[in-house]
Amino acid sequence: MKNKNAFTLLELLIVITLLLLIFGIIGYTYVSNIKGLSYLSIKSQKTVQEISLVSQITKQIFSSIEKKTINFELEEDRISFYTLYPIFYEGAVRAEYRIEKVKDKYKVLYMEFPYIDGKLGDEGLKKTVIGYFDYIKVEVLQNGRFLRNFRSKGFPQYLIIFTKNRKYLISKK
Repeated sequence: MKNKNAFTLLELLIVITLLLLIFGIIGYTYVSNIKGLSYLSIKSQKTVQEISLVSQITKQIFSSIEKKTINFELEEDRISFYTLYPIFYEGAVRAEYRIEKVKDKYKVLYMEFPYIDGKLGDEGLKKTVIGYFDYIKVEVLQNGRFLRNFRSKGFPQYLIIFTKNRKYLISKK
C-alpha cells in the first residue's frame, strides 16, 4: 500500500530547483545593486573633488590682488596668482596650483608662498595635494581666444577648467 502523504522525488526536485532559482535571482539583484552603489559612490566622490577644487580657486580669484607687474600666470601645468584668501597663512600670499601627470592620473598640488615679494624664494612654502583626477586642463579665454599660456597684470576674462566630463568657467567679474 502506498503512502499518499509523502512527496515524490520529482516534486522535491522541482521545489529545490525553484528555490535555487529564486535565491539566485535575489543574490544577483543584491550583487548588482552593490556594484551600482559603489560606482555611484566613486562617481560622486570625483564630482565633489572637482567642485571643491573649482570652489577654492574661485574664492581665491575673487579675493585676488593686483599689486605687481605680473599678477596672474598660466602655463600648461601651473596657475599662479596673488590672493588675500590663503589656506595656510594669513594675509596676502602667492597661490600656485601645479598639475603633474602621475601614471594614468593627474595630480593637482596646491602651494602657498607667504612672501609675495618673492625675495625669500621657497622659504615658508606650504603645499598639499588637492586630489587626483582622470583628466584636468586649464585654459584662459581672453578676447575670444583660448590660451594655454597667459601672463598679465590683471586677471583674464575667464578661466576654464576642463575635467574628464565637465567644463568649469570662472570669471572674476
